Amino acid sequence: MRQSKRLASSLIILSLALGACSSGKPNEPGSSPGPVETAADIEKKPAKLTFMQANLSEELFNQRYGDQIRKRFPHYTIEYLLTTNANYADTIASASSIDVVIASAQGMYANLQAFKLESDIRDLIGTYKFDMSRFPASTLAAQSPSGDGAIYGFPLNVGAMVFLYNKDLFDKFGVPYPKDNMTWDQLYELARVMTRKEGERQYQGLSMAFEHVAGWNQKSAPYFDLQTGKSRLYQDDVKDVFLNAARFWQISGNEPPGNKYSLNPIRNWFLKDQTTAMYIDADGLIRLTADALTNWDIAKMPVFPGKEDVGPAPNTNYAFIAQTSKNRDAAFQVLSYLASEEYQQWAAEHLGLLPALNNAEKLIESFGKNIPNFANKNVKALLFPKSAAIQNTHRFYGIAASEMSNALNEYLAGKDVNSALREASERADKRVAEAQSGAK
Repeated sequence: MRQSKRLASSLIILSLALGACSSGKPNEPGSSPGPVETAADIEKKPAKLTFMQANLSEELFNQRYGDQIRKRFPHYTIEYLLTTNANYADTIASASSIDVVIASAQGMYANLQAFKLESDIRDLIGTYKFDMSRFPASTLAAQSPSGDGAIYGFPLNVGAMVFLYNKDLFDKFGVPYPKDNMTWDQLYELARVMTRKEGERQYQGLSMAFEHVAGWNQKSAPYFDLQTGKSRLYQDDVKDVFLNAARFWQISGNEPPGNKYSLNPIRNWFLKDQTTAMYIDADGLIRLTADALTNWDIAKMPVFPGKEDVGPAPNTNYAFIAQTSKNRDAAFQVLSYLASEEYQQWAAEHLGLLPALNNAEKLIESFGKNIPNFANKNVKALLFPKSAAIQNTHRFYGIAASEMSNALNEYLAGKDVNSALREASERADKRVAEAQSGAK
């Protein structure tokens, strides 16, 4: 009888131990080191996942992500919430569930954290033993400026600056093409040479997305002091970046429309009118340029002396698992796929997006392979040994960036640079204070 009781007790203890091991909860005493259900198991279970991204059409969402995800995960139902910045809050409020938010580093706060949608996924990373070494450390650190190490999602693509040029215009005027590794001063002289008027047609030597060139600058000059929270647009390092870009708009004949900076007309000069010889913007312009121009190429971004190996800071695009997700495990499998070499190479070949992985050199060997009018382009120019520090994840980066553009217009209108930047900094601090007050 005593032996029977001891045996029964042993069976009960064993049963409880096995139950603890199968709970699947990480970091509990007695829990298993891995999930009860493997990633393959999760993939086979039907799941509905809802994605959202501000200002992206459903057609582009499907082209970039949706169609590939559906092919890879046939048991998942992928839905997309069409939204804009203007109705973003209403979209969130009316959604029954949001699983994945896609946003850039610049939009991370406004599109994720402002609505408390962020969710630390380090538990999923541990559960599925995901190798985080595949990502550049800067793209992970940018998600937690407070330094707590939280990880909300995985990078999708670099979001790099690109230097594009119209070969037809250089051929027309008999001027050699831009070279890799030019300094900004050398580029300035080339822009002067290529800025000219022929009959009634004005040609611009160089146009650029000023907010990107200044904000993603190679000197890692930040717009805010992280200790005080105050803007520092008037500091010398920011002023140097500002003046470096602004001088191109002061070349006679190369001024922005109406001598006031506005991005869309400037893009049209390059893509539609094709009167701009050289153009600097985000890497999303690669595919647009391939579609619009017949004879074009890429050169390496110009550099500052002493920083020849440093490229601009990236505006990385991320996929984040939302705090509201009811299918975190399924969402994690999708994020893992989007961060795989398989998808990253597909995106490089078909979309012209720079891979967000450490081994980008290998993946861009076939960059643009399936983009019409992309053969034999100088894709190696897109890579730098180092990138400048990311600052555009700052909560109020957008405010400072808009005030930098306002300062540019005041400077071009004749205001001295110190006054223009000091006043811009003061306006930025006032707007930040108002935003913080409104959030309370």
